[in-house]
Amino acid sequence: MQGKPASQFGIKFVPLQPKVGINEDFEEIMCTYKEIETIELPNGKTVKEVNEAVRREVEKIYQEAWKQGVSVPFFDNEGNIYLANPDGSEDHVSLDRKTRTYRVLRRTAQPGKGRYSHLIAR
Repeated sequence: MQGKPASQFGIKFVPLQPKVGINEDFEEIMCTYKEIETIELPNGKTVKEVNEAVRREVEKIYQEAWKQGVSVPFFDNEGNIYLANPDGSEDHVSLDRKTRTYRVLRRTAQPGKGRYSHLIAR
């Protein structure tokens, strides 16, 4: 798949400085994923190809951890911490950074129903 170099899109880089009205700057430079997925990066791969490779690698990390019985932490868009458990369940947790331990706040998905449980069958 041959992508388009970023310069063809006339992408401009705006220094990110806290100021009133910054949303207008973002709206001016933002584009949809569909628009950028064909951009060719310096390594010769497109944005879409790199994202797909990252997704596959993350899946491998989860599967390898689960084989060892280890739960894998992940975050939602609001910064909450969850554990994806080897049985496909999911727990909302808090992290004590001093002791590096998790405390389960609540079970958010039963075994086989977590957002990454589809990887267990692979």
